[in-house]
Amino acid sequence: MINEEKITKQAKAIMDNFIRALDKAEGVKEEFGSERECSMRAEIKKDKDPEFRKRMFMNAPKKRDDFLVMEKKNW
Repeated sequence: MINEEKITKQAKAIMDNFIRALDKAEGVKEEFGSERECSMRAEIKKDKDPEFRKRMFMNAPKKRDDFLVMEKKNW
């Protein structure tokens, strides 16, 4: 379950820290800031596409039976 209040507080803290860092940056002469009434997107309900799975497997470069084969990368 997504805790919307916790995410909102974390996002606000990140943005506040970013804006404070911009304020300390040299050479920046413009004011920066933005405020929105609602910080979360409205939930959009979409119908499932019955053809999606078929198209996904047709486009997948590697597959085995009913699974996509992926390569794990180390960054």
